[in-house]
Amino acid sequence: MDAKAPKRFEQFLRNRLNRETYVGLHFTVSLVVAGLAIWLSGALIDAVLDNATVVRLDIAAANWIHSRAQPVGIAVSQTISEAGSPTTMGVIAVIGGAMLLARRRFTMLITWVAVFAGGGLLEKLLKVTVHRTRPAFTPTPPVEQSLSFPSGHSMMCAIGMGMLVYMLTVPRHMRRPWRGIFIGVALSFVLAVGISRVYLGAHYPSDVLGGFAFGAAWVSICVAVAGLVMHRRGRSLARKK
Repeated sequence: MDAKAPKRFEQFLRNRLNRETYVGLHFTVSLVVAGLAIWLSGALIDAVLDNATVVRLDIAAANWIHSRAQPVGIAVSQTISEAGSPTTMGVIAVIGGAMLLARRRFTMLITWVAVFAGGGLLEKLLKVTVHRTRPAFTPTPPVEQSLSFPSGHSMMCAIGMGMLVYMLTVPRHMRRPWRGIFIGVALSFVLAVGISRVYLGAHYPSDVLGGFAFGAAWVSICVAVAGLVMHRRGRSLARKK
């Protein structure tokens, strides 16, 4: 056995947990999140297509929530749902893209556009592929009565908030405790949007989980690729000096 193997492994771990490089902790977390999210996404699709236990639980949960829905809860849920809608995320995408272009951060701009545009296309493709109908009692307007899996609101909100967290905390280290507060608020908002979609009868719980999973997977993949590009660009600049 190579006597240097333990030291190499230790160095490998240190490199993967290094906070100062894009291929350190940044890249490691991106891959772990992407892997877990892809696994969960695949499991949910299999369960929905096979009409397995998840589907029965979905129907039971949706019926239970619908039978207990209150006017105040519906009004609050509609407000939250509108705040986290794909339209709102589209506005965030345009504003964020314009700011990145003005600051000439072209690598991040390409990543930003790929995440939002690619996420929207992925959501439409998944709806057509799974082809799941909405809950029978959905009160949503006709424009929202499309296919159900995954939840577009949940997926695009996860993408939008995920990219905001990434842009404001990773390249530029936000000071504590503001960083933790910001991440907590973003996660709480995404979760609230998902809950509002179920409460309104627009989606089943697994639709929302699927939206979260696919959104997290797509953001993590794009962020990981962007990190590799910026790492290589940094090494190239260092060699020229």
